[in-house]
Amino acid sequence: MIASDHIIIFFTQNARKIDMAEIANHGKAELKMIEIPAGKQSTDIHIGSYLGYLAGKSKCNIVIISNDTDFDNVIKFWKKELCISVSRKKKLQGTTVKKQNTKQVSVTTSKESQIRSLFGQKFNKSPYSTKKEAIITLFLNAKDKQSLNNELTKLIPSSNIPALYKAYKEFIKNLPSNKSNSKVDKNMREAQFKSVYEQKFKNGVYKEKQDRIINILVNSTTRQQINSELCKIIPSENVSKIIKHFKPMLKNLP
Repeated sequence: MIASDHIIIFFTQNARKIDMAEIANHGKAELKMIEIPAGKQSTDIHIGSYLGYLAGKSKCNIVIISNDTDFDNVIKFWKKELCISVSRKKKLQGTTVKKQNTKQVSVTTSKESQIRSLFGQKFNKSPYSTKKEAIITLFLNAKDKQSLNNELTKLIPSSNIPALYKAYKEFIKNLPSNKSNSKVDKNMREAQFKSVYEQKFKNGVYKEKQDRIINILVNSTTRQQINSELCKIIPSENVSKIIKHFKPMLKNLP
């Protein structure tokens, strides 16, 4: 399946166990999960109404995946009324799943569908909705919290990240924090900054506030943050001079 394809799954509280292996090999198609109220023929009614919505919205090719033959009359109606391309199949065409990988594929696909669904519910109209695919990929493939945070700060302002963490807390709560490695890296980074600092700023206001300035340089996650924090403790005309000397060591900050 290609990127222009869309797979939409309707489900209720009474039918949460979906065999994701059936749709695991969906290629680049967008996968969306929609929860609907439980009730008699609730799924049929919602799918039928959504079919009408699609029929009036665009001339797309529509396929209903279901064993329910009751959809056939609805399909005949829409084909006759608007001559739209709509059909019913028992399963997605061309889906193949290797048995030894079924469990892994099912978990991964289920996780992706949930992440996409959450993004659609909470962030589709947010300032960073244009970064949707990149953000989803980061949460889907994150190995530890530190690297996830580093990559997110390259995409969106750091002030917007907490909202993402809150929404996806269930997906990141078990990620390793990588604190031990971070502590070693931080100590090395601090030593490097201190060495350069003592070479360049031996006297004056810079020397007096050495520890505070180095702390800002080491712990800030963006260049904007460094600039803002430094302006609080030294004259703004001196900030650019400090940043200039440490530019090679700050090049990876967004």
